[in-house]
Amino acid sequence: MIQGISKPASLRLIKLVDLLEQLESENATVTSSVIEHKTGWSRDTIRRDISLLGVQCGSSSGYNIKVLKDAIKSRLFIENAEKKCCIVGLGTLGAALINFEGFSSSGFVIKAGFDSSMNRTEVLQSTFPLYPMSMLEKIIQREQIDYAILAVPENDAIKTAKRLSDCGVKGIVNFTNALINLKDKVRVENISVIDALQKVSAKI
Repeated sequence: MIQGISKPASLRLIKLVDLLEQLESENATVTSSVIEHKTGWSRDTIRRDISLLGVQCGSSSGYNIKVLKDAIKSRLFIENAEKKCCIVGLGTLGAALINFEGFSSSGFVIKAGFDSSMNRTEVLQSTFPLYPMSMLEKIIQREQIDYAILAVPENDAIKTAKRLSDCGVKGIVNFTNALINLKDKVRVENISVIDALQKVSAKI
């Protein structure tokens, strides 16, 4: 947790950055009512989260988008520099992520993909190189890749995560069913579709 900002507030502010970047090309300011409409968060929650940043970026016409976006990035230590990533596991999910257009405007750049099947690395079409798993350490270190999207079979998840940690990866988004915890070495975000469905169903 960032000092003074809870994890739920941090996650909302990260999502707010994405929204501000979408709005920035057409608007200089944005009101809390617009943010409420776009996100579903209450105006009180929005104002409370923004107040945690400790900056004055609001006026009668709304929040200055650039000032607010920069304040969130500074407070949450979000880098503006290009962030290099890789996809590990090119099965159904990993292959789908190859063509995900959202990466282009996110600041994250996919530099490589890896799979245990040589056939997949040769057949799949991609704008970035695809390699066998045997080259994982070499390519990650050569390309200075900091983040990985993990989509390997569940039985391979933990050992693959440890390999990623050992070769210097800073963060892993885990799309497998395995619960991965590498303690303080690498930050891991475990993404579970079932957990997400349970959360939304609990609100009904």
